[in-house]
Amino acid sequence: MVGSVHVAIFTDFHPHTLGGVQTAMRSLCDGLRRLGHRVTVFCAPAPGYTTSEADTVILRALPISMSNGLPVVLPTRANERLIDAAFAERGPIDIVHTLTTYGCGISGARAARRHGIPVVQTMQSRDDTVIEKYSPAPYLSALTMRLAHGWFVPLRGRQAHDGDGRIARLAWRPLVAQAQAADRVTVPTHHFARRLARHGVDRPIHVVSNGIDDELLDRVRAESAVTDPGAPLRALWCGRLSVEKRPLEAIEVARLVEDCTLDIYGSGALADRARSAVAEANLGDRVHLHGEVDQADCLRAMRTHDVLLLTSDCDTQGMVLLEAMAMGLPVLYCDPELSETVPHEGGIRTADPSVESFAAVLNSLTQDRTRLHDMRRALAAHTDEPRQSRHTTGILAVYTEALAAPVSPQ
Repeated sequence: MVGSVHVAIFTDFHPHTLGGVQTAMRSLCDGLRRLGHRVTVFCAPAPGYTTSEADTVILRALPISMSNGLPVVLPTRANERLIDAAFAERGPIDIVHTLTTYGCGISGARAARRHGIPVVQTMQSRDDTVIEKYSPAPYLSALTMRLAHGWFVPLRGRQAHDGDGRIARLAWRPLVAQAQAADRVTVPTHHFARRLARHGVDRPIHVVSNGIDDELLDRVRAESAVTDPGAPLRALWCGRLSVEKRPLEAIEVARLVEDCTLDIYGSGALADRARSAVAEANLGDRVHLHGEVDQADCLRAMRTHDVLLLTSDCDTQGMVLLEAMAMGLPVLYCDPELSETVPHEGGIRTADPSVESFAAVLNSLTQDRTRLHDMRRALAAHTDEPRQSRHTTGILAVYTEALAAPVSPQ
């Protein structure tokens, strides 16, 4: 196992913004630092967050935002100079770990090559599915991403198409090129590892799950949790209020299931539409929007609810799924690929992603809650699996392998 290392983590999401990638990154950084390793994060700025932190380097963003409202960073010469200066001032850097495939992720891979440092790339974004299903202009979005990424990262080898249509082919090209530009690739699930391989990625791929900070888990579990067994079924939805996460569909599910309440934790572009949907359906007494909360509050809520509604159909693993597992909260979900992460009999997969399918299962649970008790018993054996300490060693093993091998050529 590698000794103490200095890791430069590159991500297009600031650690203080909302999202599963950010939550997983914070847990990873804390886990590495707890073991004596040094971590410097290179990232985009956070809207409205001005506090500077010693271990964070903010890259320069364009005066435009992504569809999720977060800043856009490009691998410009100005950012290259900023990164190189930080490497010189804070170095030596032993390994670069890129968590995204956009501007900051590209900048990290290019910086690693300039400095002769091995680069590990984490792949966990299903951009092909998100673009095809939820972009207002799928072909234009996929083409723009493909051209912009290809300008900075040439494709090493050949991309396989795995039966994809033209939009999916364009969307997969940046993912494959970014993975091929790395020395090692990590993914959180086996199903995504297989998808990458089928699309032509021949770099060594390691499956290492995301995790939740151990100290946070222990602290929340030690707190008392009050529940009311006579209350209506308590459903919970957590995440970013964006179209691909389908929060509006969760509200519609609650409208169709009268004997339940729904608490929604999160913020995002659909916040106003979510408030309007609750008001227009006269659901204010049963559906409550709590806004953005920290991870601890999300975990606390999971201890007092009966079931998690996971309406997204384009997650690779889903941090909220790991959080529910850690809290022993049964999951109602629709995406077949998430079955790898949901423990056997610890959740229910709907027949399809439709609101009607979710409502049918939720209605059945309001009438027979013994199924929820059975799912909690099934989850009890798996609540410690999401601990970050279980997965930090896996990441360190990947670092060790990358450091021991020759660095890939530019």
